[in-house]
Amino acid sequence: MRFSFHSVFLLVVAVCAHASEPLTNFNVVLLQPSATMEKRVTNIDAMADYIKAVEAASREAVLASGATQAVGGFIVLAIKPGQKSKVWLDFDALLDLEIRKHLTQSVKAIKPFDVTEGPVVFALKVATWDGKESKRMAPSPPEWTKVTRSGKPLEIGQLVEKVWGE
Repeated sequence: MRFSFHSVFLLVVAVCAHASEPLTNFNVVLLQPSATMEKRVTNIDAMADYIKAVEAASREAVLASGATQAVGGFIVLAIKPGQKSKVWLDFDALLDLEIRKHLTQSVKAIKPFDVTEGPVVFALKVATWDGKESKRMAPSPPEWTKVTRSGKPLEIGQLVEKVWGE
């Protein structure tokens, strides 16, 4: 009797145990109007494949970093014609340096999809290690904030073009 109770207890504990995920993707945040995205994205399937690759690479990067910080935020991506890409990180708390480094390097290594007529800008709303989802609806990376302090509002594509060169 003792053995069976112990076995059932271990089974219940195993079922109830929740393995922590290195990265949870809550959703994709489009940062430009639908009409702009439709005009610039030449192949929606290629964009979907890119997003899946970014998510997988990000998950592996967080795991490889060795850090276990739980935090929510955004991985912000911009793709320009010529398959050029840029990544910015915007998290709700200061992101561990190892996670930041691994994430940025891993995402930059992914070949982007084709776009035309200007940049395509979007973000993955994510959390590391079961962190809480950010309450913010859209990202505002620190690099963008520097440019927008001038007081003159910019369309997101113009903002990215301006920040890209810095």
